[in-house]
Amino acid sequence: MKKYPWLYPIYQKIINQCLNKKNHHTILIQSQINLGSSKLILKICKTILCDIKNNLFSCNVCHSCQLINKKNYLDLHIITLEKKKKFIGVNTILNCLNKINNTSQLGSITIIWVPKIHLLTESAINSFLKVLEEPPLNTLFFLENRNNFLLKDTLKSRCIIYNIYSPSNKEGILWLKKNISQKYTSENLLLALNISENSPILAKKILKNKIWNARKKLFKKIYKSIKLKNLFLLYKYLKKKILKKIYWICSLILDVIKYSYNKNIKLTNIDQKKLIYIINQKNSKKNLFIIIQIWIKCFFYLKNIPKVNINFILLEPLIQWEKIFNF
Repeated sequence: MKKYPWLYPIYQKIINQCLNKKNHHTILIQSQINLGSSKLILKICKTILCDIKNNLFSCNVCHSCQLINKKNYLDLHIITLEKKKKFIGVNTILNCLNKINNTSQLGSITIIWVPKIHLLTESAINSFLKVLEEPPLNTLFFLENRNNFLLKDTLKSRCIIYNIYSPSNKEGILWLKKNISQKYTSENLLLALNISENSPILAKKILKNKIWNARKKLFKKIYKSIKLKNLFLLYKYLKKKILKKIYWICSLILDVIKYSYNKNIKLTNIDQKKLIYIINQKNSKKNLFIIIQIWIKCFFYLKNIPKVNINFILLEPLIQWEKIFNF
């Protein structure tokens, strides 16, 4: 857990409870995505199943550790989506429980891990609830809820819940400085954290690939289009990797809305203050809300409707924004 220090307190607490045999049979880990929740659970499972007990960390050399390193999980059962299915059905849950048959392959404990608990169907949840009421002997359940989807209270009431929170900006910047070879200013590191919802893991990915430059290029093009009084200059550029670009546009407009209410408020896109100021000057609060709703609708259609006509969907926000700017 040295790699992700913000996870260590939860890791230590769960392992200590397991070592002292005070752990609850069902553990629910909640967090936003890209904070390392899956890595945390896998690390905990590996330590619990390790042949050398009474250690805070797994030995990494015993038979059980070697099997997990090779992704050969005997006493760890991971319930995931079946191919071509969007939800986890009751049969998947029952098949897993039948496989276990209340006994472990190697040690004295069996672990069942559901990485996407929000994908369980209603019947699967009801079946799962019955299992949790009277759990099989020596069986530990890990449920993972990334992005904090709403879960049934009846399910949550049968779990001990741990919430993973983003590290502070100071901690995030320090972690990025240690884990990125290329040098960035503290302002750029803070910006990367802002646009990745304070996830150092995602901020690192953004800084290390082409996303960082693509975002800056988009905002330069928006600035140029406004100056030339022609937002349709964005049309061709937006069509590639369109969802990412619309997300950045929405993030920018949200900053403009925040700025229109409070000039001293903390902004996400701290490197785009000039562009934020210009858009604020040329758009009323009412119009800003209209345009962001149109962009969000555009994002929803492109993400959720198969084979949607990108050209047609993209025209509406550009036409409306052009009209609102009233060049």
